[in-house]
Amino acid sequence: MTSAEWKQASDSENKKRNFSLLFSASVLLLCFGGLASRLFYLQILQGEDFERQARSTYTYIMTEAAPRGIIYDREGRVLASNKQSASLVVLPAIVIENGVGEIAARLAPILDEAPAKLKAEILALKRFGLKPVIWRKKLSIDQIAQIFENQLSLPGLNVQEEANRHYAYGEALAHVIGYTGQIDEKELGASSERSLNDIIGKYGLEKSYDATLRGQDAKHLIDVDHRGQPVQEVNFNSISANEPKSGSDLQLTLDLDLQKLAYEKLGELKGAVIMVDIPTGEVLALVSKPSFDPNIFTGQVKPKQWQDLNLHKVFVNRAISPYAPGSIWKPLVLLSALETGAVKKGEKLAVSGAYFMNGVRFGDWTSKTGIMGLTQALAWSRDTAFYRMAVRMKADDITSLASKFGYGQKTGLEIPGEKEGDLPSKDWLLKRKISWYPGNTLHYSIGQGYLTVTPAQAVRMTVGIASGGTLPRLKLVKAIGESIPERLSDEQVELKAESLKIVQAGMSECVQSGTCQVVKNKDYLIAGKTGSAEAPPNKKTHGWFISYAPADNPKVAIAVFAEAAGHGGAVAAPIAKPLLELYFKKYLPKPVPVSPAPLAKTKESKP
Repeated sequence: MTSAEWKQASDSENKKRNFSLLFSASVLLLCFGGLASRLFYLQILQGEDFERQARSTYTYIMTEAAPRGIIYDREGRVLASNKQSASLVVLPAIVIENGVGEIAARLAPILDEAPAKLKAEILALKRFGLKPVIWRKKLSIDQIAQIFENQLSLPGLNVQEEANRHYAYGEALAHVIGYTGQIDEKELGASSERSLNDIIGKYGLEKSYDATLRGQDAKHLIDVDHRGQPVQEVNFNSISANEPKSGSDLQLTLDLDLQKLAYEKLGELKGAVIMVDIPTGEVLALVSKPSFDPNIFTGQVKPKQWQDLNLHKVFVNRAISPYAPGSIWKPLVLLSALETGAVKKGEKLAVSGAYFMNGVRFGDWTSKTGIMGLTQALAWSRDTAFYRMAVRMKADDITSLASKFGYGQKTGLEIPGEKEGDLPSKDWLLKRKISWYPGNTLHYSIGQGYLTVTPAQAVRMTVGIASGGTLPRLKLVKAIGESIPERLSDEQVELKAESLKIVQAGMSECVQSGTCQVVKNKDYLIAGKTGSAEAPPNKKTHGWFISYAPADNPKVAIAVFAEAAGHGGAVAAPIAKPLLELYFKKYLPKPVPVSPAPLAKTKESKP
């Protein structure tokens, strides 16, 4: 090849190489240009949208609540259990970010609530950000279906399955079992062990035994997209066990048959009934009225509902609230008079329409005059007889014995809210800067004045008189799971056998021929005492009745309280009668014939 030909070939090769390089460079330039354009589009033009979506796609921990323990009565009948239901869960930040007003408007017809109200509630949850909040409970099947059908237009809203508490006997057991509800911010701040959305005990045994009934929740990691919709569920053993662990069951001392009957017999009255097994202190029935349906708290309680409940004071448990006792106090006063020697066995006292002290009249409930022995004075509840005992004693003599019988103290019941009542003493008066005059002692002797007691305290005193001075602590819980709670030691009031015998005879006489005759039973001897306490500004008195039976072999005691309803013999004692009869039928199936009591009959009667 000549030099000219070689040069020509070399130039041709260079041209091909240069073209190839130019072509490759052009392709690379186009690729980089396209990539740059795409990056510009993604990062600049659509940057905010993608950033928001990326920020909204995350994993959160969902708590699967453990089923609460079941609550049974003493015979194993279910009183409180769990039912599956569905709740609406809101992720506030996602709802707000996607247009809270529009979402509230779409949700309003499903929940049958005003859009403005829903919007305001979601905005109020803004502080929880991306944390899921249980917002509406107990959704209907139709509501669940509509939410699922409109899922794409309801970002940040999900349906979650959970177990809700169910109370089979509603109002009849509300003041014992109580209710549960979603934890509020105050409760959340008070305990580091609690979490948002926790369902906790709010009242009654549900509150007292919340930790026992709660069990162990399960934790699940949930992946959700930018609209708050679950993508995939991931379970990690490091978070918790895969399945929730149920709480411990409770078996109560209550007898459901006696409980339901007590609720029924109280009718429309405000008041309380408490019935106790004498040997053990186990509560067989405890009812307070007015009551409420605890099932409403498993759903959304409307403000009007809450206002009505508080207006009618349904959360006042009258079985553990204090009131003036009236004449059911007199057995203790007679005991005190006998123990201190103020009166003696066989002594008789004058009774009349009134007793005068320094020109001040202290009336009796009847003007009939006469002479009565101690048992008859108690059976007929003659105020003037007790005034005469009181002037021979100091007020502290009564207070001292009353304190030994548990007055001015809690009875040991496991439900929260029990009150101690007011038992006047030197310290009590000093704290309140109250002076005590001789006339106060007279009022004190008939259960009036500064004195207040609870029906639970009254029934415990009744147990003490029936049992010869033995005072068991009252209890509502018989078993926790498989274990039996340790029983607290009984307290003992040291009393002279003769003093007790006289008071017991007076209470038996009260039923056989005195103010308690309405509860007389043809098969069993019953002891009791009525009471009627002034309750200003009410025109009617508080009605009371305490009783134990059988009088010759005490097994059960009962206290009935009827608030501002009338005299004890007319309103309270008739409530106790069918309860005692049902107890006899269930627990004492073989009647012991009642021995005829040779007691004088009179036409005199006190309601």
